[in-house]
Amino acid sequence: MTYVFYDTETTGTDTTFDRILQFAAIRTDADLNELDRFEIRCRLLPHVVPAPGALLATRVTPAMLMDPGLPTHYEAMLTIAQKLCEWSPAIFIGYNTLAFDEPLLRQAFYQTLQPIYLTNTNGNQRADVLRLAQATAALSPNAITVPINHNERPTLKLDMLAPANGFAHENAHDALADVEATIYMARLIRDRAPAVWVSLMPLIDKAEVQARVLSGQPLCLVQYHMGHPTVLPVVGCGQSPDNPTMLGVFDLTKDPEPILQMDVHGLVKAMQGPDRAIRIVTSNKMPAVVDLGLGPDFGVPDAEIARRASQIVQDGPFAARVGQALAQRYPPWPAAEVVEARMYEGFPSRADEGRMQAFHGATWPERVELVETFEDDRLRELGRRIVFLEQPDALRPELRRGLEAWLQNRLEGRDGVVAGRTLGDAAAELEELAADAGNQGAINAIREWLCSLSL
Repeated sequence: MTYVFYDTETTGTDTTFDRILQFAAIRTDADLNELDRFEIRCRLLPHVVPAPGALLATRVTPAMLMDPGLPTHYEAMLTIAQKLCEWSPAIFIGYNTLAFDEPLLRQAFYQTLQPIYLTNTNGNQRADVLRLAQATAALSPNAITVPINHNERPTLKLDMLAPANGFAHENAHDALADVEATIYMARLIRDRAPAVWVSLMPLIDKAEVQARVLSGQPLCLVQYHMGHPTVLPVVGCGQSPDNPTMLGVFDLTKDPEPILQMDVHGLVKAMQGPDRAIRIVTSNKMPAVVDLGLGPDFGVPDAEIARRASQIVQDGPFAARVGQALAQRYPPWPAAEVVEARMYEGFPSRADEGRMQAFHGATWPERVELVETFEDDRLRELGRRIVFLEQPDALRPELRRGLEAWLQNRLEGRDGVVAGRTLGDAAAELEELAADAGNQGAINAIREWLCSLSL
């Protein structure tokens, strides 16, 4: 299996409403040797207001955002999807991609009427070098150097971690440079912490995670919160009946006896707080549930860890109550008002999948007619939006006027509807940044540009 290392630079950190501005990827063989590379930038979508802090970090100027020589967002996402399909099947991997870049990529495919699960279907799988770095720092601390940030705290941010470990990362926050840094760290971890690599990499397969967690055998769990690691001996103790990817594991440093007697309400409380007895792992996000032998001295004799694990595993009714507690702890999300937040509301029908494919090969007048035949109202709204942003004159006048009002509402903000950053939000953020006396030339250029959009 080959790897596809990728990274995005974006308008901000909101995975629902921010958008990709730059995408880069390097394809490697199984030994992490480069086979091919790809990079693309695109113009800013007119209804998306970028975060000034993101523009300053990535060194993207207003002129770059509006460059007519760049492809539109729609054109760029079609090109990216084509390249990723060409490179499939593969393991799609990056640095913090599971939490950030992957949701943004899915949102981009969703909004351009493409299959959103491209990176984990048809033989593809997903991994994350941040997970490997976290496990390595916690379990094999001499393998990599963990730098200290300006707050005097250890950090695993790529722009500090890679240079601390010997990578010349002068161009941090450029997507292609970040991909190169990610591959460098992946090789370093593989070579210096091979036991961590071998134990963690199979967990890109959610079936392997579920088999491991539900095996009844004690495991070592590594989790991070606010940059701080927790390393515990655990054993699987339940699975959500509503979401099979959500698994409960019991902290074996604790006496299980009082927890085993709890009802569902009590178990929900046992899943909360920094000293919680039951922790949650998600099988499709490469959780670090690795061999127990990789862990430190937990302060509990091995025989006692094994006894507690056996006691928990043999209590079937307890596992059922844990499953119910998981379902109560994380109930379904309420219905969303805007189409961006409805991405996970269901799969398109087979007929709509065919229409999505036909849309991309049709002329613009044909697309206008095809959009109205979608069964899924989300796809109708997104399809109309694509036509409006790409070829507005192809729309009926009344529909175009409605979308022009939508565009202005997005830029200025709408009462009662959360739909991303407004021009006012961006202006307020920019003034906070300006108070720190940073790059005043870049700040002034962004301020002038934001003012021009408000006219």
